[in-house]
Amino acid sequence: MTAPAWLDVLNETLDACVAHGRADLAERLRRRRDQQAPGTRIAVVGFPKQGKGYLLNALLNAPVCAVGDASTAAVPTEIGYASDPAATLVGHARERVPVGDLAKELEVRPPGSLRRVEVGLPRELLGTGLVLVDTPAVGDPRSPRTAATLDVLADAHAVILVSDATQELQPAELALARHIRTWCPALVLALTKIDVSPDWRELAARNRAALSETGVVADVFPVSATVRQAAAKAGDVDLNGRSGFPELLNWVGEQAARPIERTRALAAAVSVRAAAVELVETLQTRLNAVPQDSGIDQVTLLHQAQRRSEELRRQNVRWQNLLSDEITDLVSDAEYDLRERTRVIVRHIDRTFDEGDPVQIWPDFQAWLEENLAEAVETNYHWVADRATWIAHAVATSFGPRYGQVPDLPLTGSGVDSIPEVGAPKIERFKIGQKLFTGLRGSYGGVLMFGLVTSLAGLPLINPVSLGAGVAFATKSVRDEGGMRLQRRQALAKAAAQRHVDDVFIRFSKEIKDEIRQVQRRLRDHFAALSDELAEELTHRRELIVAGSAERDRRTQRVKKEIDRLAALHRKAGTLGVTARDIRELSA
Repeated sequence: MTAPAWLDVLNETLDACVAHGRADLAERLRRRRDQQAPGTRIAVVGFPKQGKGYLLNALLNAPVCAVGDASTAAVPTEIGYASDPAATLVGHARERVPVGDLAKELEVRPPGSLRRVEVGLPRELLGTGLVLVDTPAVGDPRSPRTAATLDVLADAHAVILVSDATQELQPAELALARHIRTWCPALVLALTKIDVSPDWRELAARNRAALSETGVVADVFPVSATVRQAAAKAGDVDLNGRSGFPELLNWVGEQAARPIERTRALAAAVSVRAAAVELVETLQTRLNAVPQDSGIDQVTLLHQAQRRSEELRRQNVRWQNLLSDEITDLVSDAEYDLRERTRVIVRHIDRTFDEGDPVQIWPDFQAWLEENLAEAVETNYHWVADRATWIAHAVATSFGPRYGQVPDLPLTGSGVDSIPEVGAPKIERFKIGQKLFTGLRGSYGGVLMFGLVTSLAGLPLINPVSLGAGVAFATKSVRDEGGMRLQRRQALAKAAAQRHVDDVFIRFSKEIKDEIRQVQRRLRDHFAALSDELAEELTHRRELIVAGSAERDRRTQRVKKEIDRLAALHRKAGTLGVTARDIRELSA
């Protein structure tokens, strides 16, 4: 057997729903496709206390539904044809009960134990396979009764929306009518209780206008169940006509008389069109999520990335020049700083040995010199370390706050512990024997010189005057020799101390320069790697912008193509398997 043409359209739309993540729409279409009911299903829907039970009882001329203060069923009641009245409770199992006991049975059943109630009645109206479905009253959207009613609507071929004539349609009723008309082929409004509302004609006109403004095209049938039942008891045809039920029954008959295959085609067409509209709205939302000027934005971003790349190249030149200049200055300043500190020490050495005897002060001087040299070297080293850290932060600043961290600098220590001890100079002491020898040598000249002078006066060569002169000359010779020896010791001590200072300066000047070069290499490698990383990031960003723009265009084209395909399905669903009258209903 060849599958109907509408089935292919429905399956294609169902696949589109699944592909776009609309499982709810896919489930509705799947239920339409898999529906195997042999006849037309008309659901009767309404909010509480609108006369829905009275309406059904009047339609069937049988007290099937609970009315008045009786508790309405929490599950749908499906009323179909049967040669003998019968009722079946469908839960985990099927249980037959007398029709007269149905209301009592429903009252004692625990909530959730039943899925639906099936009632069979020997009525000519139901003989064509028509099934009327009494739904639980619609109320809170979160209520299980509302959910059960909406579930019934997914299988309905037509719907009677019930509202009484005591007030106009409320916003919730209009919203329900719009939902029903979107997914169901046929909808009418049954305006009940016209027997108690003198202004029901004006109210019916206002309800028609409200439905039309909402976008719902539906006939309005004013009816009175009370008048219908009274006419049935009296057999009064004229009274029955005034009840409004003949027009409603004619509409129900037209729905039931339509061939089931055409009914299914019409229901499938309506469902496909509704699903296609929702899918198009979803896709259009995605399409509208991309700003209209997104292409311009992409070009702007690309230009910004290009400018940032050029700025990065200029920045590389700046930080390299900055690092080179600062390192050069640091080398010069570090050498000058160490030289100045050692000069202070040298000047102190000169003053010390100009005033003191190295023999007496050398041990204290040696400790002082070693301490001050260590302090000068360490102070110079810490100054260089602080200056190197400042240079690192100054270079990092050119990269912005995001890259403000600097690497650990390779400053391994000042090395003051490795300063050698000051070598003591060879100091010649003026011993007692040397002093006696120098004194004798000086006294000889004094005795001889004054002895010769006094001999002219007739005195002997050695006399008191020549001896006194010898003693004076001996004392002076010892004093002069001691002074000369002191000056030699002072000069030797100065030379030894200054030589040690120069050795320390040369050694640590070389070491601090090597430390500065290591710092320069570390900073150069770190910031060069950072610059390469930024350049790679900019390159990647440009690639993403270009790729994103192309992908956005491809995605937009895909979405537009899918919208066109769904629009074609929408049009096709409006023509396959339905009559010209059905097409007019679909268009409405």
